[in-house]
Formats: sequence, C-alpha cells, structure tokens
Amino acid sequence: STLVKYGLDKRVGMLVINLAGTKTKNIVIGILLGTAIPTAFVGEHAVAAMYVPIALALYTLTNKTTPSPRLGTLLMVTIAVGCMIGGPMSPTGGARNALMIGFLANLENPIEVSFMQWLSMGVFYTFAMSLVMAILLPLLFKPEVEDLSDAVNAIKQDLAKHGSMTKQQYIVAFVMFFVVMLWITDKSLVKSILGFSLGLGGIAIAGAVTYMILGLTSWKDYEEKVSWGVIVLYAGCISLGKVFKATGASSWFADQIMNLVAPLGLDSGVGLVILMAVIGAVLTNLMSAGATVAVIGPVVLDMAVASGTNPLLVGVGLAIATSMAYWLVIGTPASSIVYASGQLAPKDFIRMATLGWPAALIVLSIMVIVYWTGILQIPVAI
Repeated sequence: STLVKYGLDKRVGMLVINLAGTKTKNIVIGILLGTAIPTAFVGEHAVAAMYVPIALALYTLTNKTTPSPRLGTLLMVTIAVGCMIGGPMSPTGGARNALMIGFLANLENPIEVSFMQWLSMGVFYTFAMSLVMAILLPLLFKPEVEDLSDAVNAIKQDLAKHGSMTKQQYIVAFVMFFVVMLWITDKSLVKSILGFSLGLGGIAIAGAVTYMILGLTSWKDYEEKVSWGVIVLYAGCISLGKVFKATGASSWFADQIMNLVAPLGLDSGVGLVILMAVIGAVLTNLMSAGATVAVIGPVVLDMAVASGTNPLLVGVGLAIATSMAYWLVIGTPASSIVYASGQLAPKDFIRMATLGWPAALIVLSIMVIVYWTGILQIPVAI
C-alpha cells in the first residue's frame, strides 16, 4: 500500500514498458516478466492494479486510430497470467507458499525451507512459463497492431510531467529492498546475528512498522488498504489444516488415495509428485489456492512420508500447482481485477486455459524430472 501511495507502482510499470520497447510482442514479454517478478514479493492484486491503467492507456490510445479490441484482451490476459506464474517463485509469492512451508516445518521430521531454497526451486517455473506464455498468448489473441510507438510515447510524455523520483520514493524503495534482503538472508545472516530467524511474517511486519516510524504511512492507511479479511481467511485455513492433521483425517485420506493409485504406479516417487500437482491444479480452479493447500496439504505430505517420497518435492510441487487457476474469472484476485477493466469476457479465460493450463502442467513435470531431481540434485526418496 505504501508503494502505491507514493506512486512507485506507476514508475515501475513504465520502467518495464521503456525496457520492452514499442513492439507488441516485446511489450507482452515485458508485462509477463514485469508482473511475474514483483508478484513473487508483493501481493498479486497490487501488481495487477499497478499494470491495468498502463495497459488500458496503451489500448485506448491505439484504439483511437486503429480499432483493436484483441489488443486490449491480450494486454489484460497477459497481466493476469504474469501474476499467476510469478507467485510460485518465492515463499512470499502467496499464502499457499507460506502455508506449505509451515506444514513442512511441522512434520515429524521437520523440513525447514529457506527463502533461497524455495527461490532456487521456483525460479525455473516462472521463467519457463513466461517464455511459453509469450508465445501462446499472441497466438490465442492475435493483436491488430504490431507496433505501439504512438501510445508508448504518449505515456512517456505523461510520466515525464511527474519529474524525477522524490526523496520519499527513494526511501520507500530502499525499505522494500531491505525487506527483500532480510527475507533472503533470514535463515543465514539474520539468524547468525540474532540467534533466531524472524520468519517471513516477522520481517514483513518489521517493514510495515519501519514505514510508520519514518512517517511514510499511518495505521489508517493499513486499516483502509490492507485486505484484513484475507488474513482472517488464511488463519482459518491454517486451523483447518491443523485439525486435519491432529484428528488423523489427513492420514486416512492419504491411505485411501494411495490404495487407489497404487495399481497405476503413482503411489511413490516422481509419479506421486506429479499426480499431487495435477490434483492441486484441478482443485485450485474450484476453491482458492490457500484453501486447496490447507485442505490437501497435510494429506499429500502424509502420503509422501508413508511412501518414502521426499515431502519437499511433493509439498512445493503442490504449492506451485495451485497457482494454475487459469479457467475462471474468479480464479485469482488478479484475474478479477483485469476482468473489471471491461476488456475481457469469461470465455477469454477459458480460451487461454485450454492451452495454457496443460502447458503449465507439462512445464511443472519437466521441472520436477529434469530441474529438481537432475540439476538441483534433490533426492526423490527419503
């Protein structure tokens, strides 16, 4: 909320457009990466809200001279997709990731996942999907124009009116950078200095308090602009997961599923990792990603332990798969925000998901088989 308050969101968005150039395909790549990377560290709703006005301006200015409805659709779908593929990259890319880290830490043989470890596992998916979607989206929503020079130049002139960055904007950016650095070094440098790690939440709260101490924001800003209902929702999800674990319901479900998939050879190893990812990718289109992880997270981890499969692979694979809410307008906050722009119809999400969803599952499978177990040398068995 502080980034938006001081207008850094617009500057970041225009920086991406400046780097991307004026060609439509390059702008699509720029928006994909420009939304995916920030979404790994801040809420996807904030990132989507940052880019929608810029995309609308590009469409509106172009549409004045050349009718281009498909361009508007392409730009908006690109924002939604970029936000979805960016979240899996880091632990702070969504509540689903933090929930899974908590479940892994609460196993009988705890697995502590550091920020850098998750980042090293998730970065492949984000960049591979950015490449895949940069090819698929312009094919699915072929734009009427290939160059947006006039629109880009007009937006640049408008931004120039705001002048150079202010002192407050530099301070806001520095604090945000410092928070990200603390997340990265929490399990190493921070722990060695303090004797304990602050955790993702502790560091985030420290950053919010720092903004208040510096007089850059106030409690009223947080009260009005933070989605407190979402926090309560995920607190409930955590409680639900705890109940599943404590009552033995997760173990019972795990046993039933393993009995069903055993004849197919999918009850252990890489097969189990991919199967659980597919189940997560299906369920996340029917309920929120956080709820999906909260409900089936304990179940799949119990399955992993019972079958001798590394819970880290199964857990992180499931968390990443729950980002694939491609099919419906209500799938993610980013999807709802871009839909509200009026440039999309519900069928556009279905059209994108028809190729994008299976492509995402293929990329995830390649990541598990080639990148995680091959390049990173993460053991499949425990």
